[in-house]
Parts: sequence; C-alpha cells; structure tokens
Amino acid sequence: MPAAKYEFGRHETFNLREGWLSKGVNWMADGREIRPDVVTCDALGLGRNMVKSLGFWLEATGLTVKGRRGSAELSDIARSIHEFDSHFEYSVSAWFAHLLLARRPRSIWGWFFNEFRNGSFDRATCLEAFHRYVRQHAPNQTTQHVLERDVACLLATYASEPPSARPDADDPENISASPFAALGLLVKHAETGRFEKTASLDQIPLEAFLACVQLLCAEADTTSMPLTELISRKNSPARMFNIDGDMIDDLAAEASSVYRTRGVQVDLLGSTRTITMPELAPVAWYKLHFQRIGA
Repeated sequence: MPAAKYEFGRHETFNLREGWLSKGVNWMADGREIRPDVVTCDALGLGRNMVKSLGFWLEATGLTVKGRRGSAELSDIARSIHEFDSHFEYSVSAWFAHLLLARRPRSIWGWFFNEFRNGSFDRATCLEAFHRYVRQHAPNQTTQHVLERDVACLLATYASEPPSARPDADDPENISASPFAALGLLVKHAETGRFEKTASLDQIPLEAFLACVQLLCAEADTTSMPLTELISRKNSPARMFNIDGDMIDDLAAEASSVYRTRGVQVDLLGSTRTITMPELAPVAWYKLHFQRIGA
C-alpha cells in the first residue's frame, strides 16, 4: 500500500482569520455548504479564494468532516461550539480547534508541533527544516515556493505581527489577526524578526488538556498512561501546548481533583505517576468545560 501523501497549499495562501470559524460554523449550521459561489461569498463577506480557504480551515481544525454523500458537514465538536459558543467568545473553542489542527497528520501543522523542536528560530531556519523533513518523509514532493507559502501561513496563523509590517496593510482582511495568535504559543520578536515557541500566559483550559490526553490514550489503545508519556509522545500535551513536565503535573493533579467522579485519576504506581481516563469523546470534555464554569 503506497504511503499517504502530504498536504501542501490547501489554505490558498490565506492564514486563518479572526471570525472565519464562527462564520463557517454558523453558515453550515443552517444547512448550507461552504461553496465559492456568489451567494456564499456575499453572505460571508469573503472573496472566492477566501471561501475556499475557509473550507480548508474548517476541515483542518476538525470542525467539518466528510459526510455520507462525500460533502462536508459539521463535526460533533462544531455542533457543540455552535450550541455553547457560536461566536467563539470563549478561549476554549480556539484551544480545541488548535488541538485538532496541531494533530493533523502529514501536514505542516503536525510537523511544526511534533517534529520541529527549535524553541527559537528565524523564518529561514523553519523553512529549511520543513524542506528537509519533506524530502525525507513525503512520498509526494513539491516546490520550494509552495513550502515557503506553507511556512508563511503557519507563522501568520500563530504569531501576530503589527499591521504596518504586513503587505496590503490598507486592506482590513489582510491585517485580520488569527484567533490562534491569542493563544500565545508563538511569539515574534519585532526587533530581531525571530520567532519563539512559548507556553501560554493564560491557563490552558483543563478540558482541552483532558481532550488531548484522551486522544493520546485512544491512539495507544489504553485508558492509563504514565505522565512521562504526556511529555514524550507524539501529539502529547507537551508538544501540542508547549508546556513542560511541571505544568503537566499541575494540570493532571487539577484534573484528578475536579473530575475524579468522572473517572479521571492520578496514581503512583511504583515510582511512576499514571493518569487514568474514562472513555469519553473529546466533545464531551468541551461540553463539560461549560458545565464547570456555569456558562
């Protein structure tokens, strides 16, 4: 069986913009499709290529899935977002969307959070590393220009820049910030032009952490996992959220305290601390977040 192809360039060169995900989810919640036609473009206030890009972003962040007829339909998590946070006003919605994007296999997003270990870097270093990884692992190769656009889109999606530093600064669509920039996972230092992976200054929602652990356990076909695995494994909380072992210990302890009655438990087995998870879908943790905060 041939190796699965890598994904390049489907964002149409547009990074994710503030308001796009809510526009797309709310539009589709009314039974409509994301199509680059006149009606959809006018209703969403986006150009034709932007609507194509929006369709990609909805899929890439796990908000749409392929339905029985082959067309895109809202996922369970998207339907819950529409129910609890239709305007993406709560940060937990962006955290869940980020988590599903950062886990995306065979893409620059999965590569950046799982494979690219540089804590501080410039654009050229990031491009060179991604190019090298693609040469070594992708069965389908692409051009340097396409890779440059993917890296540019990634950096624009996660790191904010002042409007004056961007092209076409007079166009409000082109200077629209990405909702993922507010997560604080990537900082651009204006004085040097270098980028730095950072942990968020705001606390990661407990339920986003638990959804990440839940998906990790499902991949390993287990309900229990040593806390060290939450640091070292691919798609681990450490990689998805740029956090260290101490922060993982704190989040696991809080999760056990808050959700012990739901089956979350942290135990010391010999010298190894282990987290045990109930069999819940990630969307269940999203709903429990709003139950916990009383919203």
